[in-house]
Amino acid sequence: MAKPVFGNMAKPVRKRSAKTGTLIGVRLQSQQLKAVDVWATKQVPPVTRPEAIRGLIDAMLHILAEGPGEKPAKKGK
Repeated sequence: MAKPVFGNMAKPVRKRSAKTGTLIGVRLQSQQLKAVDVWATKQVPPVTRPEAIRGLIDAMLHILAEGPGEKPAKKGK
């Protein structure tokens, strides 16, 4: 039996939205950025930083939709 050839296999295509979204610039502190990067690398398969941020936003919006009156406690200064 011949060994499979992996050189001619197509790379998976990332799924893109059919519609272009609105670009929003957001500044993150280094601790926040590190936390996003750690979360992104733990995903299976690992995701890019923008995909991770979109995923985290979707997850939080889903959580808040279940209990719209509940908000996380604010940190003391």
